[in-house]
This record gives sequence, structure tokens and C-alpha cells, in this order.
Amino acid sequence: MQPFIETRTALICIFLLMLAWAFLRKFTTDPVAKVLERASHGDAQAQYDMGCLCYHGKKTPKNFEKAFNWFDTAAKQGHIRAMVALAGLYNAGNGCEKSPQKAFYCYQQAAQSGDFEARINLATCYLQGIGVAQDETAGFKLLKQAADEKSPLAQTLVADLYEHGKGVAQDTQAALRYYIMAAKQGEPLAKEKLKNRPH
Repeated sequence: MQPFIETRTALICIFLLMLAWAFLRKFTTDPVAKVLERASHGDAQAQYDMGCLCYHGKKTPKNFEKAFNWFDTAAKQGHIRAMVALAGLYNAGNGCEKSPQKAFYCYQQAAQSGDFEARINLATCYLQGIGVAQDETAGFKLLKQAADEKSPLAQTLVADLYEHGKGVAQDTQAALRYYIMAAKQGEPLAKEKLKNRPH
């Protein structure tokens, strides 16, 4: 009878040790190392994630050059969010030589996929002449497309363009209509604009 009890006790000990090992492995594995491993094997999403980690300095030291390299690698595989991030780095000159033209190109490529942020930034490039000849009409058209597809930020920006007559004829009623649309979706800038409008 005693050998059976000893065997059972040994099995329980082994089982408990295995549980403890699994628990420790789960909670001590470096999540950055896992992302880095996937990124190194060509996973575009992981490459984008590594770019974000390096850019923001979360769980890894902030490093714009490394962020740029990861975003560039992911963008070359067609990762749209990486392309938008890359455009931002080119525009600011973070981790690379500042190039408004390359920023414009990246925004243009990402915007063609339908990315709202890229479309808004591309419109801003046209409105302000960043990397392209200033063209307020083209900027307005891009923003209006995004606004009509329910982007609250685009709606707010379109309202502002209507209000000031930039890229489109001044139209305070259209401005009010777009501010209201954006405010209904919770856009804080639109809410602020409506609050401060003369009655």
C-alpha cells in the first residue's frame, strides 16, 4: 500500500511543479521579445507594433530611428497604418531626414486604401502645401469625402473650411450642419465650436 501512496505523492508533486512552471512561463515571458521574434520573421503587423513600441518608448527605450526602420519595413509589405506612421516621421524629420514630399507620397498611398487618418492628413498637405503645391480645393474635396463617410474629425474640418471659405465658397449654414454632425458623434472640437458660436 505504501508504494502506491508514494507514487501518488510523487505524481502530485510533479503535477504541481508543472503547473508552477507553466504559470511562471506565462507571466515572465517578455512580450516585446515575442513581438520582436514575429517581426524578425516578416510579420508586418509585428513590425508595425515594434515601430510603435520604439516610437512611444513603452516597454522599450524611445528610438525614432528604430521606429522609422520598423515602420518602413512594414510599409514595404503594404501595412497601411505603418505607411501613415512613416509619413508622420518624414513630415517631422524624426528618425529620418525631413521630407514633406515623402510624407505626402506615403499619405497618398495610404489614402488610396481608404484610411481616414491618411485622407485627412493628405487633405492637410493640400491645404497647407506640404510636399505638394497648395491646392485648397483639392484639400476640401478630400475632407468632404471623408466627412460624408461619417468621419467626425473630417466633418469638423469641413465645417471650418465652409465657415472660413477655404477651398469652397463660404457657407455658414453648411458649416453649422457639419459641426452638428460631428458633435453628435462626440467630436470635442465640434462641440466647442458650437458652444462658442454666436446665437
